[in-house]
Amino acid sequence: MGGHRPPIQADKYGRLIVMFTVLVVDDEANVRHPVCRTLSRLDGVGEVLDAANGLEAMALLKKQKVHLLITDIRMPAADGLQLAEFAREHSPGTDVYVLTGHAEFDYAQKAMEHGVHAYLLKPLSKEKLREVFLASYEKHRRRQESQQVNVIRERALLEKRLHDLLQGVPVPTFDEGLIPSHKKIMLVSFSTKDLRSLGEASVRYFIRECAYEAFSRLGTAAVCLEDRLVTVVLFANQCDQEAWEREVQETSKWMAAKLRIEVKTGYGGATKEIGDLSLMYIRSMISLGFTEITRKESGGESFPPIIRALLGYVHKEYAGAANLSDFAQQYQINPNYLSNLFHQETGMTYTHYLTQHRLTEAKKWLRDTNLKIYEVCEKVGYKDPAYFSRIFKTFEGIAPGAYRTVDGTFLT
Repeated sequence: MGGHRPPIQADKYGRLIVMFTVLVVDDEANVRHPVCRTLSRLDGVGEVLDAANGLEAMALLKKQKVHLLITDIRMPAADGLQLAEFAREHSPGTDVYVLTGHAEFDYAQKAMEHGVHAYLLKPLSKEKLREVFLASYEKHRRRQESQQVNVIRERALLEKRLHDLLQGVPVPTFDEGLIPSHKKIMLVSFSTKDLRSLGEASVRYFIRECAYEAFSRLGTAAVCLEDRLVTVVLFANQCDQEAWEREVQETSKWMAAKLRIEVKTGYGGATKEIGDLSLMYIRSMISLGFTEITRKESGGESFPPIIRALLGYVHKEYAGAANLSDFAQQYQINPNYLSNLFHQETGMTYTHYLTQHRLTEAKKWLRDTNLKIYEVCEKVGYKDPAYFSRIFKTFEGIAPGAYRTVDGTFLT
């Protein structure tokens, strides 16, 4: 997986290193060049640009980000005040310092009205130049660290909310703003052996970060990690199916090669509706055969009696409410404990299993009878035919009527 973005760089104290750019503007080369040389030798300076007048400097500010601007006040074409005003409007994050002589002191004071941080008296000593640089560098480093922390927090919260959505838990209204803008949402799950067996948490972090960087080239990506599933949700404004397929395949191969584990890929499909994520997640798991029910049944293992009873309850009551809390009350067991136990034993939430079973039964009705779509909808416990058709299409990749037409063939 080539083309990763450069990792965040930090110094030996763990502080963020800012790739710092300085622009020096003076029409006198014998002033401009020594200042540039001095700055270029300071630790932390990434690039030193120079310009002979304000117009040249404005052109540079349009093209790239500049952290620190040191400009003479008296110059042809455009002077330091005009440049400072331009920087305030077009590059508000740039620190502007004005170079001035004693004779121009009163004139320089007007520069403060144009967003200039301070004026510097000529001749400028190396010590003063270093002091100005360090003050500006520290300011930008702290700002960038703060922004980075905010980005990390927002990403972590988004991943938490998406993990809830995958489990069928809606996003709270106050967090709806976390959902990135999108024209299409795409989901894929990678199935591996138990990630906990790979050792340290840093290995799982490494997997998540690499998957995040790979898919972020296509849009806004979020990665949800479970014991044996790595699920990627991509919010895209331009749906490039070929690029998506290519990234999925490359990520799967990379994980298998680097971690020396078998990796299977389960596509969840694409949607415009954030509420469809839970169904897409179920679809990806089923395409992987990723349920404890399948594993235990094929291996001859059995579930605890209460879970066997709950599975039987679903198979009998799926056309009705099939409410977990009703079952829990009947058996006098805590519903939260039962929900967690069901997830632990089956690898699915109760809601996921109920939905899967209802849609499996719906396919049988569509294949084996001539019942109308709304009648099939009622037979499997749904009251709204439009909602039933939407979740059926999200889950199966094909509408109920089309499924019947092709004799129930599962399309991906």
